Amino acid sequence: MTDNNVPLSPDRLPPAIVERLQMPLVMPMEAGPDSACGVFRADGSFRQMSRTLLSGARLSGIPQLGDTPFAEIIPGRWLFAGIGRHHFGHFVVETLIRLWALGPYRDELDGIVIVPKEGMDFSVALDRRYGSFLSMMSEGLPVHLAEYPTRYETLLLPSPGFGPLGWVAGTGIYRREIRARIARHIKPEGPERLYISRSALKQEEKQVHDEQKIEDLMRRAGYDIFHPQDHTIEEQLARYMAARTIVGGDGSAFHLAPFSMQPGSRVGLIQRRHRPKVFDAFTAQIEAFAQSEVSLIRPVLPKTDDTPHPSEAATPIDFAVVEEELDSAGFL
Repeated sequence: MTDNNVPLSPDRLPPAIVERLQMPLVMPMEAGPDSACGVFRADGSFRQMSRTLLSGARLSGIPQLGDTPFAEIIPGRWLFAGIGRHHFGHFVVETLIRLWALGPYRDELDGIVIVPKEGMDFSVALDRRYGSFLSMMSEGLPVHLAEYPTRYETLLLPSPGFGPLGWVAGTGIYRREIRARIARHIKPEGPERLYISRSALKQEEKQVHDEQKIEDLMRRAGYDIFHPQDHTIEEQLARYMAARTIVGGDGSAFHLAPFSMQPGSRVGLIQRRHRPKVFDAFTAQIEAFAQSEVSLIRPVLPKTDDTPHPSEAATPIDFAVVEEELDSAGFL
């Protein structure tokens, strides 16, 4: 018999499998940098497949079982989904990563299980931002938040099919299931040329340096300036599905866009910060999910003693490089 409890690798996704567990214990996230949480089998063995890849190529930690207090028992059959995150990019790459398994197992499930990030009320994020989209992605199944040690009568534990960095290309079944599910519910609506802007974000350090100039440039070239945070996730997906050319600074929108972009669309991805591995990961995701051509625009200026800290201001870029490279790549 194959042992499915092998350690996960941050560099590659495991094969697509689903383990059926009887009376397992789901542990909530512990406080601390390891974000320890996950699933224990009834015999007390931790299931490696319940770990999640986090930023910095870190896997979520293994929680301490110890003298776990009496856990609530939830009847029925449930699917372990992922970690509940408020930040949109992390929500996409940490919360949705096991929902591929709803395709083959939807009819026998009573709901999905999410472990909220420690110290955060994920129910608020569901009510305000993510509830409708998550319902669409989970085929309307109820969500149970494992905020305390909880046992489930039956729990389906799928392998992760997606995530940041080394997991960003997704597994074949994840890409097919997620894109097909979105295509059933979302119809294209919007212009063919789209510039995804970050200029209206409240935190200056999350914006693109000199973005007003970039917006003016793109507007003159016939692009619609699109601020994703002003629209529902469903509306965002409809815009990305309609566009044939998309340009923008790297960020969370480019985790969502490949879920609905039409194959063959063109993307101009502008590097906005000194995080080359993250920048390259967006390219890998776009190419894998949407079979789209990505042109990389690298205008970030070298670090100097005067370069602001990433938490203080947008990383300086050379606007002339943006204009020149977009023009030479045929986006203008």
